[in-house]
Amino acid sequence: MSNNQSLTALKVFTGLYLLLGGVFFVQNLNFEFIAYVAVLLAIFGGVLWIQKSAGFPSWLLWLLSLWGLMHILGGSVPTQDGVLFAYRIYPLLDLGGEFYILKYDQVVHAYLYGVVAVMAYHLIRIKLLPRGQNTFVFLLAVMAALGVSGLNEIMEFFISLTVQNGVGGYHNTMLDMCFNLAGALVATWSYVRMKRE
Repeated sequence: MSNNQSLTALKVFTGLYLLLGGVFFVQNLNFEFIAYVAVLLAIFGGVLWIQKSAGFPSWLLWLLSLWGLMHILGGSVPTQDGVLFAYRIYPLLDLGGEFYILKYDQVVHAYLYGVVAVMAYHLIRIKLLPRGQNTFVFLLAVMAALGVSGLNEIMEFFISLTVQNGVGGYHNTMLDMCFNLAGALVATWSYVRMKRE
């Protein structure tokens, strides 16, 4: 499959699940996830807008789209814990209340910021520091991912002030940030190792 065909398939796939998710959330008057669908549209629109100059590999764009699908499913699939985002996968650490590891939400956070960090590494390496030391570029990419994750938590905070939502409190936010960091570190380290081989 050529890059153009892959990009077309990606647009159709992403557009389809965003449309279906949007309709589902509107029917259920889930204003929190209606807002998230709008954010996803803005993110994908922005990435596609810069794609010509950024030159992200198609596999990386597909990984980003897969995150979008995970997000839509997270707010729409019912589980014993409410919806998929609240689903408790395994009690690696349970200190009561929101302090529970491992949840679907945490896996999605680690995955997303792994993808964001690799995208940042790609941009920094290609556009800013083509001859920069790997360690420095690695750290910049991880810090960029953490910056984006901080913006995400601020967005969740504002959503929590405006609509009925399932956004958690302080423990949830800090656990999200920890998983964001872990995902960024592991994915970027793995990507750098693969590029060396």
